[in-house]
Amino acid sequence: MTKKYEVRTTAERFIHNELSTCAWHFQGVANNKIETGEREGCALDMMAALVFCAFSVEAKVNFIGWKTLQDGWPERANLREKIDLLKKTLGLEIDWSQRPLQTIAQLKRFRDTLAHGKPEIVDETKVTDVEPEVWDALQAQWEKSVQQDFMNRCREDEDKLWEVLLSAAGIELHETLTSGGHSLTLLGSSEGRPSV
Repeated sequence: MTKKYEVRTTAERFIHNELSTCAWHFQGVANNKIETGEREGCALDMMAALVFCAFSVEAKVNFIGWKTLQDGWPERANLREKIDLLKKTLGLEIDWSQRPLQTIAQLKRFRDTLAHGKPEIVDETKVTDVEPEVWDALQAQWEKSVQQDFMNRCREDEDKLWEVLLSAAGIELHETLTSGGHSLTLLGSSEGRPSV
């Protein structure tokens, strides 16, 4: 006997939730390691927290844009252009020279440096009166951002920007959650008996 089914699936999948949860998780791991003095891999945890925080910010901005501008949302625009469009559309008076946008801009530069990794070649000679810390000379510019205070500030300002955008757009928090469901209906079987 062969059965035939109608399957209906509905879903609204919002990846910003998972990205933000990853950032929160790695932030917690890094902060716990610093608090307990267990430093092994701590910089990697902070890097992961920062990268996921950057991804989360962009996904949240895209979510707000999708909800407010729908088909008019410029998916391919850069993050700054998207935020500026939301500022104009939602009548926001937030400034790039102040938190949270100031932090978001720094985070975006950090993310772009990692995402578009390029060799950095240094070849310099200098004379100095003090013995230099030679290990610092090996540190890349982006590594200076892998600090606990910057990580925590990024997470705090991600949340602050999210609250500001949600409020201005009139979106309730429950509307930002992934949701969905499915149903299964037996249409019939090869024996020709109707389904109930």
